[in-house]
Amino acid sequence: MGIVQKASIKLTIVSYLGAGLGYLNRVLLFTHFLSAAEVGLAGVLVNAAVLYAQFASLGVPTISNRFFPFFNNKEKKHHGFFFWGNLFVFAGFLMTTLVFILFKPLIIRQYISSSPMIVDYYYYLIPFALSFIYFQFFETYLRSLLKTVVPSFLNDVFSKILVTLCITAYALKLIDFHQFVIAYIGSNFLVTFILLVYIIYLKQFFLLPGKSKVYKRLLKPILLYGAFTILSTLGGSILVQIDSLMIAAKLDLGKAGIYSTIFLIASGLTYPYRSIQKTTYPLVGRFWKNRDMKAVSLLYEKTTLVMMIVGGGFMLLLWGNIDSIFRFIPKEYSIARYSFYILCFAKYFDMITGLNGIITVTSKKYRYDLYFLLMLVVLTIILNLVFIPIYGITGAALAAMISLSFSNCLRVAFVWYNFNMQPFTRKCLWVLLITIGTLCIVHFIPFVINKYISICINSAVIGIIYLGSIILLRFSPEINNMAYKITRWKFLQMDADNSMFK
Repeated sequence: MGIVQKASIKLTIVSYLGAGLGYLNRVLLFTHFLSAAEVGLAGVLVNAAVLYAQFASLGVPTISNRFFPFFNNKEKKHHGFFFWGNLFVFAGFLMTTLVFILFKPLIIRQYISSSPMIVDYYYYLIPFALSFIYFQFFETYLRSLLKTVVPSFLNDVFSKILVTLCITAYALKLIDFHQFVIAYIGSNFLVTFILLVYIIYLKQFFLLPGKSKVYKRLLKPILLYGAFTILSTLGGSILVQIDSLMIAAKLDLGKAGIYSTIFLIASGLTYPYRSIQKTTYPLVGRFWKNRDMKAVSLLYEKTTLVMMIVGGGFMLLLWGNIDSIFRFIPKEYSIARYSFYILCFAKYFDMITGLNGIITVTSKKYRYDLYFLLMLVVLTIILNLVFIPIYGITGAALAAMISLSFSNCLRVAFVWYNFNMQPFTRKCLWVLLITIGTLCIVHFIPFVINKYISICINSAVIGIIYLGSIILLRFSPEINNMAYKITRWKFLQMDADNSMFK
């Protein structure tokens, strides 16, 4: 857990700095200087570009996570792994672009009446998706080399600064909305280019193909794994992106803009989980390579407990301050209050079920992850088709919650049955009870008119009750030792076995 903890702390700091900038951009600046429909267009372009990129990448990022340890040899230029990955990614982009152009009439038909602005910016998705494709490829390549902080900084912080500059230029009327969209897409290209420069700086840029016996031995498993992960990663993206796309098709871009803003706020509690995922993905791959089941199981259990503690804390902060948060944005966004509560629960449940997806997808039984996802994609689409016309954006949140909860329950059961490991301990139950108890207490805090004072009071109460209980009851060595490093109070320090709730 040492490598994971050190890297994850850095990544979490970067992620939350990026989250703050993202909140500034999407929740404050976008909502005040763009109409809800324009906010919706920006969100739909991003979601569609991500789906485009996931399909076009041909599973190369997940192949890199799973098989790069077998090719990792800088002296031999990683046996040409970078060259072959780049070749497949570019070929996937060309094929996907051809399909995207041929199917334009069918796609446009879904949006022409409810969201006509999408039609005007249809072809802008091609360069936007290209920037996402190569950033993802470069990032996973660096992640496989255990270089995770710089890519995360560029993605989570620097890109947000560029967006801030774009929306500021628009607010000052230096550019119009059309130019804003071009600048928005161009900022993504700049970040991708800088990441490429970083790879060259690390002397890991190898453009020549390599020959190795490793290819002959692993070619069939790689191709089979890649074929499954194309649909697997695409399915995972559909589960996250499809709701706003369907809202734009079934309702309008304004509703999509409101939903995407609230979705972003609720997603704030998942940043620690995403940081741990980035660090643990290559580690789990190495553990499987070494057949170290005990290490996988221990990592699974520890990360689940840490994510339950951290995720619970951030969920309480968001939930307890939602009234004040809504006072920072236009009143029309308040229709998404119940969507926020539902999405918060969905994200929290996704976090507390641990690394089940990573364990499955990096194991020999990776193909079952695809079966789960295909079933869930169908379920998500059906639920959105049923719920959105009836409940509007709240229906999309319900569909997301049911899909995520069902997905994680299946994966936890699958990992338990096949690998005899599950992430929950008695400590998890105690943490859950403390989380629920704190939530009940926060609910009865008197309403304060001033939003800044309200946030300070609610956050202080949550910190004292929740964090104080977690640290004093010594549930997690990782959490306590982190608190010790910050405060230097010796009574907080603890060994791995020194817990009141074993």
